[in-house]
Amino acid sequence: MATLLLIRHGQASYGEADYDRLSARGIEQARALGKYLADAKLDALYSGPLRRQVQTVEMAREGHALPASTVIAELAEYPAFEMLQHLVPRLIAEDAKFTALTSAPTPKLLDDAFHTVLGRWSRDEWAVPGLERVNEFVARIQRGLDRVLRGARSGGRVAVVTSAGPIGVAVGLVFGIAEERMVRTSITIRNASITELRFRSQGFSWHPDQISLVTFNLTSHLPDELQTER
Repeated sequence: MATLLLIRHGQASYGEADYDRLSARGIEQARALGKYLADAKLDALYSGPLRRQVQTVEMAREGHALPASTVIAELAEYPAFEMLQHLVPRLIAEDAKFTALTSAPTPKLLDDAFHTVLGRWSRDEWAVPGLERVNEFVARIQRGLDRVLRGARSGGRVAVVTSAGPIGVAVGLVFGIAEERMVRTSITIRNASITELRFRSQGFSWHPDQISLVTFNLTSHLPDELQTER
């Protein structure tokens, strides 16, 4: 058996124009993560290609003897901002509740809009030409994870820093749940949390006899002041 640690990036700069970078708290989360990973005896370390994912690895590696990281392009997040850009006008047109998004948006209304759009996308009810659909997102994540898992040695320990969506997909693949539920699971995943899977490294497949979920959304390596969900 081998071990895969799936790690969500540290807190990004939510609400700022340049979202795809760690906040000050996200940097501290990444540094705390580095202390944990230094004791994890990793054979390999990977990240998705997004700035917040790569920066989390960089901050975690500072001062710690961690393996050099390899970027897996397939492990980027779903296209959330593009979804909102294209689908919020449709949301406003279909539900008067969201009309204030154009004049006086509140944090709660923005959250409601995001979760509504995400839900429609994850059920494949809404799609945008040229924009990744939910089944394409899941297939992409599986390809990236397959690259990581098939390269692991028996008894090996590997870690991947990615985003909440890919971690939700991984958990969903373990249990064979619907794509919508994979995306729904991802909403609960905390920043810099660790989800552990164990799998057979020889002849790996996403079969229940080949892979198991050991822990989900672990944040005990973070002090209370560094516990965040976005």
